[in-house]
Amino acid sequence: MTNIKILKKNNNIVSFEISGHTGYADVGKDILCSAISAISQSACLGITKVLKINAIINKNDKKGYLKLQMPKNITPKELENAQIILKTMQISLQDLLFDYGNYIKMEVQDEIY
Repeated sequence: MTNIKILKKNNNIVSFEISGHTGYADVGKDILCSAISAISQSACLGITKVLKINAIINKNDKKGYLKLQMPKNITPKELENAQIILKTMQISLQDLLFDYGNYIKMEVQDEIY
């Protein structure tokens, strides 16, 4: 089971965390894990390489773990631009969840300080 957690603040995605392998197929042959990985890693690349936002990224490929945290000092314009990428990622992952709900769990919640 892959667990996806998306944190929002003021309706903006500020963090996401993805952990675990789906179990849809053997590791290395799991097209569902590959799809989740491609979507989420593309979001990370868009944030850091295209938008040049210094997000904090932690990942462990063997464990199937990826976390992105937007920086606390992000400007409103940077956050607005990042939402295009992050909300597209969320919609893409929700689409996979719709078709493969037995292998993916997604939680979206408001960040609490």
